Amino acid sequence: MNSLPDDELKRREEQKREECCDPVERWRVLVETITWADATVRRNTPARCLELQRAKLAPPSGIAPGDRI
Repeated sequence: MNSLPDDELKRREEQKREECCDPVERWRVLVETITWADATVRRNTPARCLELQRAKLAPPSGIAPGDRI
């Protein structure tokens, strides 16, 4: 196995990527991917963390808040 310095390996990989894809197409795919992620992936915002915390601390379904467990 040929061991290349990290910088050389990075340069070669970037060159392969540039040769195989049109820059405009790469940009379109990048924007499309970011748009998809923004619409699909739930961010770790403070509001989301509080929402998850409330769900974890809520009593199991079917148990009223005053019931003894």
